[in-house]
Amino acid sequence: KMVNSNTTNDLELVLDRIPIEYPALVMETFLSSKSEIRDDCASLADGYCWMVSKHSIFVWSATAENDSGRSAVQLQLPPSGLPYSARSVVVYKNTRGRPPGLLVVSGEGVARHWPSVTSSLHSETVIDLASEVTLSVQLLESSQIETSFVLTTTSGSVYLLSGGTVRTRGIQWVKIGSRETRGIGRRLSNIIFGSQGSSTDSSQVLNSLIFQGESQDDGSLPDALVVTISPSCMNCFSVDKKSLLWTVNIRTFLEGYITGFFERSSRGRLVAGVSVWLLDAAKFRGGMLLLLAGSHDNTLNVSFFLATTHFDDGAPVDVDWFSVIPVGRGHADDFKADEESDFVGRVLLCVPGLTANSSSCEKTDGVIILYPHFVQSVYPPDHLGRHNELPLNKVLSFPIGAKIVGHACDERFCYVMTVEGGTSCVRLLPKGFDDDLRDDKTFIDDLRDIKENVSQDEKALPLFISAFASFVEKNIVSACEVMKHLLSKTDADLTALVYAFLKTMIDQPIASSPEVELKRKKIVCNRVVLFLKHMDVYDRVATTKVLISDQRNSRTGASILDEMAERVAVAIALRSWETAREDRAEILEQITKRLAHITNNQGDYDNLLYSTLSSIHLLPTACAETMRELMKRAVDKTAKRIMVHLCSDMMLTFADAIEMYRRTSSKQAGSRSDAQWTTGAISDAYSAVCKILLKEMESLDLAQSEKARLRDYVVRMAIFHLSECNEPIDGHEIIIALYNVDECDVAVELAEKFKDFKVLVKVCLDLDDAERRTKLDAYKKRFAADEFDMYLCRYLKQKNLHELLLDEKGDRVDQYLSSCEGIRWRRELQNRQFEKASRSLLSLADRENSDVKRQRSLYAFAKLAAACNDATAEDVVKEANRKLVLIKHQSLIPESLIKTVFPDNPNRPLTALEIIELNMLDTEIVEGHRRALYLVARLLQDEDSAELRTQVKKIWSSVVNSSEWKKVTNLFEVAETPFGGVLKVIADEVDPTESLLQVLPPTDALLRECKKALSVNESAPKWIRDAGERVSSLLRANLKAKRDEKERRERVMLSVFETNPIFKSRPQQDEAMDCLTAH
Repeated sequence: KMVNSNTTNDLELVLDRIPIEYPALVMETFLSSKSEIRDDCASLADGYCWMVSKHSIFVWSATAENDSGRSAVQLQLPPSGLPYSARSVVVYKNTRGRPPGLLVVSGEGVARHWPSVTSSLHSETVIDLASEVTLSVQLLESSQIETSFVLTTTSGSVYLLSGGTVRTRGIQWVKIGSRETRGIGRRLSNIIFGSQGSSTDSSQVLNSLIFQGESQDDGSLPDALVVTISPSCMNCFSVDKKSLLWTVNIRTFLEGYITGFFERSSRGRLVAGVSVWLLDAAKFRGGMLLLLAGSHDNTLNVSFFLATTHFDDGAPVDVDWFSVIPVGRGHADDFKADEESDFVGRVLLCVPGLTANSSSCEKTDGVIILYPHFVQSVYPPDHLGRHNELPLNKVLSFPIGAKIVGHACDERFCYVMTVEGGTSCVRLLPKGFDDDLRDDKTFIDDLRDIKENVSQDEKALPLFISAFASFVEKNIVSACEVMKHLLSKTDADLTALVYAFLKTMIDQPIASSPEVELKRKKIVCNRVVLFLKHMDVYDRVATTKVLISDQRNSRTGASILDEMAERVAVAIALRSWETAREDRAEILEQITKRLAHITNNQGDYDNLLYSTLSSIHLLPTACAETMRELMKRAVDKTAKRIMVHLCSDMMLTFADAIEMYRRTSSKQAGSRSDAQWTTGAISDAYSAVCKILLKEMESLDLAQSEKARLRDYVVRMAIFHLSECNEPIDGHEIIIALYNVDECDVAVELAEKFKDFKVLVKVCLDLDDAERRTKLDAYKKRFAADEFDMYLCRYLKQKNLHELLLDEKGDRVDQYLSSCEGIRWRRELQNRQFEKASRSLLSLADRENSDVKRQRSLYAFAKLAAACNDATAEDVVKEANRKLVLIKHQSLIPESLIKTVFPDNPNRPLTALEIIELNMLDTEIVEGHRRALYLVARLLQDEDSAELRTQVKKIWSSVVNSSEWKKVTNLFEVAETPFGGVLKVIADEVDPTESLLQVLPPTDALLRECKKALSVNESAPKWIRDAGERVSSLLRANLKAKRDEKERRERVMLSVFETNPIFKSRPQQDEAMDCLTAH
């Protein structure tokens, strides 16, 4: 199975000239009688070419490499009154390396046979053609005993010829069959010499095909069939039976298909007067491929078609596949139906054996159709259905003025022979094959040497080299066959193999002419890309990442292919620079020393740089070190600056070569976004040189012109360096350095080019308010796709420039600020979103854990914002109030106590439990526990909970445990204990609340909890119970009195004293007042 391909669009049809030079005798004949030369006087087969003239035939080797081998053998033709064509001749190979034999038959039937063209010995026989004219002679079988041929006449008769060996030399012939013919007179004038203004005889035979199957088990050959082709019919003859087997009328056989095409092209309208011509046929996929022409009464233009058919013992009954063959707009009007002689017998079908015998046309040159002024290649579909379209159709015009003298077709190629262009193959080659390496024998030999020198342990690389060598020689099929063995490799292994091959090629030593060798390396890099694409492995290689040992990041195959081509482009550019600069010697010497030190290789500049291109990436580092050393040396300033300029020019030449390649090469989409070979050591070296030159620019004694020159160096190198950065550029030091040396415009230009937003924002912040606003708005619009607005927001937020951040407007800014907890509420207040602001403030306050005063302010602002809303957010107000209660109670705790427990941050907000615990630690036991109980009481006003109830018991247990019950002798002395003190404070509360009842001692639970502490005084439990009950009764009485007082006040009514009658109004006035009151 061949390598599959989807690259037909990347193919172009070309005339690929092959190195078969015409011998001097042949060229002399062409030039002396150019106007009389026929277009079918030359051909080639089996490695030999021949050309017939009026009286002679010339034969020469098509494969000879020296001048003697290319000399022609001239043989005399039998005398004839009819012109010879190349098809009148058969040149065939002999066995055991003997020179070829040759048979020629004149138009009248005189056969002359040379068993060896190097010998004048020949035999001659007259064949009785019954007044017919020879069309062609074809080789049927060649053996040591005899050689057999098939002769076909223009009238359709077929003869079998047998030529003996050198010893016998005789020619025997026998007629196989014929069809009814017409007189020779009219055919001789119209067919052979042509007749102006008359149609071509439709019975004229144009070609004949020999069909012969495989050898039988006993070594004998099966019956050979000869099919003759004429415009109106096909006839099949049996060589063994020597009879006509069948005849097919072309109009009956194919008129329906052609008529159907014309009607479809006419949108269903009926067409009349359809003409059909069979122009040629060829063996194809076990059957026949037919080339047809057709026209009808409504058009003079001729359309061309292909059809395939099969036959066994009987005539074919139908076609397998049928398709029109578009020739393109440029040639659509070349052929007219009333000028048959322009296409009948002049439009020919050529199908090389590889194409004919393959189930797919992939990787072949296709089916070739030769027209008088152009050539066409088409791919019939792999599966021959009735209406399958052509996967490929390419057309190529012959060079203007080219004189065609012959054509041929063999197992591999279709050949076209012209006087001016020699012999060319009609090839379908990948676009870009114009840089020809095939004729460079030295290169092919080098490839073989490289293959031989590869380690025996390495199996894949020799195969890859062999496949590539075949591809370079344009032997595409062979390349595919070799490449099949590598297709099972993983994508990573295949990519690594491509890298290894290219590295080997670009590291080949250069000879005496670096320019020639570098050009060859360039062509190799380009050709490898074509090779991978044509082998259908480019996509596998291009997207696969592999880790290169001396580089930082994994690299895709596409970037590696670009890298190799760029390395060669750099070397070529440096060579041009080197040869143009006469003052280069000293700087090259210094750079070479450092390059040799870095690479651990010794040699001159040419060997270090142009031979081992895989280390050329270290050249910028060597330049940077050289320049750094120049700055340290106390040398003449003028000399130093010249050296600095040379070193800088060299680095710019390096960078320009890479940038030029990237601008002009057709890179695959996305490959430029991959990690590049220039990222890392190369980019870093350019950065280092920029810093050296920037420092030099600070010199006080520097002239303005010199400073401007150094600035230009810095800018160009900075552009290259920044282009190779594989990280986002944010406040780049070189751009900032340029800004700091008053090169503001240059710095801003670089920042804009490489989207260094940090520099752009910094520059804008130095402007006044109006100019800053204008500039920032312009950048927002210009860099909208890069989200400059969000970068600006993040920068202002990071720098705590909140006022400037709040000045930014827009939905995207609002969205960003909504994620900024600290200032989100301010934007919401700006937008009068009071409820959102209140909730943002509440959330911000909840997260505040370092400053209780700030937290109090945030809760207060949250309440205020909630109150500003049309519908007050009660949940916000409630939560804020609850937290403010905690903050208030925290503020009641002595600062010294808080510092004792939280020395690192005494201002941190405390939880309710922390406040309770802290109060219980106060040395002022009564006051501390009172604060704890009052906090719980306040919290219970908002929400009752089991946790708060537990805290009540916990507080009272602490009070009881803190009292010295041993010293208490009666109930009155309980008042002197901490327990009594806390009760007394509660009992003396001037404005008691209901919640205080909830924080009174839970007597039963408390006595159980403090049983151990009270065991020292058996009366203590009774006193505790009595004291609690008394305080409870007193507190209830005070609360009742408070309620009664409130109710009394609510029932109080103001008394209005009756007015003295003398002040009463008159009746009329009373009525008016009542009316006013009513209104």
